[in-house]
Amino acid sequence: MPRLQLGPTALDLDGILFDVGGTLLRLDHGFLAGLARRRGHPVGVAALARGEASARREVDRRAARDGGIRDRDADRLVGYFGAIFAAAGVASGDAAGLAAEVAEAHRHANLWRVPLPGAAAALAGLRSRGFRVAAVSNADGRVASVLEIAGLAGHLDAILDSHLEGVEKPAPEIFHRALERLGGLSASRAAYVGDIYAIDVIGARGAGLHPILIDETGSQDGVDCPRISRLDALLA
Repeated sequence: MPRLQLGPTALDLDGILFDVGGTLLRLDHGFLAGLARRRGHPVGVAALARGEASARREVDRRAARDGGIRDRDADRLVGYFGAIFAAAGVASGDAAGLAAEVAEAHRHANLWRVPLPGAAAALAGLRSRGFRVAAVSNADGRVASVLEIAGLAGHLDAILDSHLEGVEKPAPEIFHRALERLGGLSASRAAYVGDIYAIDVIGARGAGLHPILIDETGSQDGVDCPRISRLDALLA
């Protein structure tokens, strides 16, 4: 029986599901930095990473204020990019213009495309220990191809893209579909790893899975679920 040990938390599981953007694949901060530099805003990659952490927290704050996620992932995209630039120090008017450019670039080539450190090794290691592994992403129909290009698709037993499924996290249905495609696993014997509390933690918990929050920048203290900073923590 596979067991996941996260500090004092031990979970007997059959499957581990993953978000993609921000969890298996990182936003290409280098691309964002280059675009900003060409527009006269010398913003570094580290500042953009911290800016994205701030943008995630803003999603959580809005969800808490509104009583949950009330919009679609695609509708948040430009605002999310704008929040990253603004939190990284770009003036709000300029941040909005950069955000529109980034959103257009993302429309042509998915910008969540940089594997997180140790992603392939973590997925391969979990499967070798007997876990079934899947990706469940709020995406636009391209997530399988992006994972393939990044060298991660071959380590996954199933890939669910919300655009193709017609349902988005945090709705329980997309998690339940993933469990069915992993052979009908029980939700109580599966975990879900994601990077946005209001979408990933709330969604997984609502579907009966064990949520795990990945927090690379260490900016989400006090959350009521296990938290990791690196994917290889899952192999501890």
